[in-house]
Amino acid sequence: MVISRANDSGSLSRLSPSGDPGLDELLGGGLAVGDNVVWVADRAADIVPFAKAFLDPPAPLHRLVLLSGDEFDGDEFDGVGLDAAEPGAAGVETRLFDPMPAPDELQSHLLGPEVGPGSRLVVWSLDDMVARWGADEAVEFYTRTCPRLFERGAIAYWSATRGSCGTAVIDAVARIAQCVFDLRAGHVRVRKAEGRPLPVQGAVAALDPESAGVLLDKEYTSGRLGEGLRRLRSARGLSQRRLAEIAGVTPAAISQAESGRRGLSLDTLVPMCERLEIGLDDLLGIGRPPSTRVARHDRNGSEGGAAVRLFDDVDDPAKVHLVELAPGESGKPVQGHKGPELVLVAEGLVLVDLGESSPVLRAGDALSATDVVVKEWTNLSVGQSRFFWVAT
Repeated sequence: MVISRANDSGSLSRLSPSGDPGLDELLGGGLAVGDNVVWVADRAADIVPFAKAFLDPPAPLHRLVLLSGDEFDGDEFDGVGLDAAEPGAAGVETRLFDPMPAPDELQSHLLGPEVGPGSRLVVWSLDDMVARWGADEAVEFYTRTCPRLFERGAIAYWSATRGSCGTAVIDAVARIAQCVFDLRAGHVRVRKAEGRPLPVQGAVAALDPESAGVLLDKEYTSGRLGEGLRRLRSARGLSQRRLAEIAGVTPAAISQAESGRRGLSLDTLVPMCERLEIGLDDLLGIGRPPSTRVARHDRNGSEGGAAVRLFDDVDDPAKVHLVELAPGESGKPVQGHKGPELVLVAEGLVLVDLGESSPVLRAGDALSATDVVVKEWTNLSVGQSRFFWVAT
């Protein structure tokens, strides 16, 4: 399955610094508008440096939301919580909820009218939601709230620890979050990062022992290897112990390679791949697109009525393009395809020139062209028109 999302937040700058230069480089430029980032660690304190750094760059709103809990009282954030005197101030507005609010009350707070594009929120924590509401209610709350923050264009950090949340909760919220970062054994692994280049997925980097920031001193290959080993074991039904026997290493070596804490030498990988009858490139995912991709309109703006291909690195017969037209603007499709075409209008009023006819499409309309070719498109509306053009 391939997903393409369009963000309605207009021409707002698409990438924002996380406050950690190493993390920004690892992600290919920084955080995207609307990102909900789930940080997963064994200890909540390991996430604090990243949350503090995130609350530092300028933003329309900085808000630290602390929920009541036994394991964490917010002292780790001393020096950060400065009530903002006015919107856009450099301070951080800190709100402590004690006792724990009901889900609807907390959602109303997180989605207040002041929360909009570029707002930065730290929600501390998913652990407390699970402890007070139960796992099912915590997941349901995140499932309802995450898309709303994404729609607003806010950027939110959510903290979770493995011991308190458990694997089932973390996996459930990871399905809908835009980004998921795992902290473990002095490393950070990009478990998920929608809309980023392929090398970012599964990337692993070491943490600076002094600042706890990201150090880019490792090749992305280590992340790909971990993802590949997990994918291979799942497909073949192999345990870590059995794969270790095939590779001629210890189970601990396989475990560490899967988590990104170490690599495996070519002297180990090549014979292992031969025994399993799999190519090394296939194991590392080189040249192999992931099963799910997200193309963000944030990164793929259309200019001059041109069609911008959303998934230009995916070898797929259906080529999906996004087109945006200013009032009265016209544009021409990219030539070179031979198959049918599809035009699906998301916004505005679009005239499609087919030579022999020129149908006008409005939002929600679709046009399928098989025996004719789209020659040109024109925006007839008083505002912007936006549509998708699929060429095969």
